[in-house]
Amino acid sequence: MFVQHKQLKSLKIPATKVAHLHSTSSSVQLSFAEHFPQLCQAYLIRITGGDKTLIVVAFYLTESQCSIFFVPQFGEVLHHLAEEFYEEGRAFIESMGFELNETDYHLIPEQEKQSYWGGLPICQLPGQAETPPSASVAEIEPDSIQLRSRSLKSLGRFFASM
Repeated sequence: MFVQHKQLKSLKIPATKVAHLHSTSSSVQLSFAEHFPQLCQAYLIRITGGDKTLIVVAFYLTESQCSIFFVPQFGEVLHHLAEEFYEEGRAFIESMGFELNETDYHLIPEQEKQSYWGGLPICQLPGQAETPPSASVAEIEPDSIQLRSRSLKSLGRFFASM
């Protein structure tokens, strides 16, 4: 299960940490809490660091020019479990009407990855995206404060290790 990470506003991480990236080629109109209904685009990202992997589901809201991020309930996972969570993230996105496409990010030459990654709207702070793509929306599943706190601490440790 994925939970919203409300403190995360953009993915300012090195392009070299992104192991895999899927995105949608078309937008879907959705409505998130605290946002009016609008076209969104979705991204599925596998971020690696040390012996752990973090799967991130990101939605970019076109009109609001902001991103909404979801992470697995317990944060990062060991590499051998990453594929299972990546597929869960794919199902989460596709359940909202999106169709994910392979970006072949992992095949891009290393010297070109940073400009590609840095140009994505999910890597920009709200309102700073040059061309407003879209993001996806999801109902936030109620979860316990303890579980959310554990997930956020885990995510914080993961980003700090980068």
